[in-house]
Amino acid sequence: DIVNRSWSHRTRHHLFQTVRFELGGRNCARLNEVLRTNPSLYQHIQTMRIDHGSRYSLQTSSILGVIDPKQLVNVREISIHGDTESSLHWRTLPAGLRSALYDLLGKPDLITLTLMDIRDIDVSFIGRSRRLKELTLYGIKHSLSSSPSISSDGPPATRLADEKCSLRSLSVGQCGDALQCLRATTVVPQPVALKVYSGRYDEKMDTVLQVFSRNVETYEIQCHGPSGFLTGPGMIGHLPLHSGVLDFARLPKLKTLRIRLQLNQLWYLLSGLTPSLGQQIARLRSTNCLEVIDIVLELDEILHYWMRSRLDETLHPLFDPAWTDLDNTLGDKDAFSKLKKLRIWLKIPTHVVHSKEELASRFSVFKETVMPNLTRRGILEVVH
Repeated sequence: DIVNRSWSHRTRHHLFQTVRFELGGRNCARLNEVLRTNPSLYQHIQTMRIDHGSRYSLQTSSILGVIDPKQLVNVREISIHGDTESSLHWRTLPAGLRSALYDLLGKPDLITLTLMDIRDIDVSFIGRSRRLKELTLYGIKHSLSSSPSISSDGPPATRLADEKCSLRSLSVGQCGDALQCLRATTVVPQPVALKVYSGRYDEKMDTVLQVFSRNVETYEIQCHGPSGFLTGPGMIGHLPLHSGVLDFARLPKLKTLRIRLQLNQLWYLLSGLTPSLGQQIARLRSTNCLEVIDIVLELDEILHYWMRSRLDETLHPLFDPAWTDLDNTLGDKDAFSKLKKLRIWLKIPTHVVHSKEELASRFSVFKETVMPNLTRRGILEVVH
């Protein structure tokens, strides 16, 4: 019996450490039944992902049983994902559910918080999470009309002192109003890692992120949404990135730069109408901490079948001047003395017909003829 009890405790801990359910869904009702039968299981839940697909009624009491803030004493990671097509309209939630969710999201011991595709939510509750290290806001429309509940045991949202702000990682996209609220109601966060989804990047986001960028060491630009679908410029393939997205001069401590984009967005990154990638990097010549640059080209999402010309297009002479400009800039050892690696990642479909030897041969020619300076320095790598 002692062995069985020990085994049972460990099993419960691992089984209920992470839970995922859809609001009002069958899995939500089933989880509520299990938790009601054995309330001690609440203490094992550390990570909770909540989905909303507009398919189920939100009036059911099972939801409140699952997200009970007073029972979830050890939860540290919470994510809420609305419907990517219609979003989750926060103000249409039943008042009791809305209040319980605010209390849950405002728990002061949260470490990771993710909110995606939610409209009319008041994000000022984020000020309660004094230990928050990772924050993701995507597709969030902030609204003061839905006042957060203050019934939780945690303190109300307040402006924290600088030394108490623990945020290390910030990922944002389509959330200008929410960022403005975050800046106004909490201490101005200074994350070390910043990820920006470039689609619909506007002046509100740009203004706030200028203030948030002084301590960023790792900066990632993602030219498609979290689901992998094209957003903004990539959707129509004709508009350049917002100039603020590529303004690396506002990142004085930048060490790692990572850019993820679709193949048909490459031209706008290298030779677009706004200052190109090479021109923006050239602005860092006087002083910089750059160590690693990753350029990730996603081919899978735009190909229904493999065409040989697509790979040729990636390394087409049309891009040679832009690649070469980048090579000349980064090849300056004095200006970029700390640079250790430039990696060009090609995400090639699994059904590609090219042999590895053929690909290696093409990439070798590209490296030697188009980017000779970085090749001689031994810091250029093409990964496929």
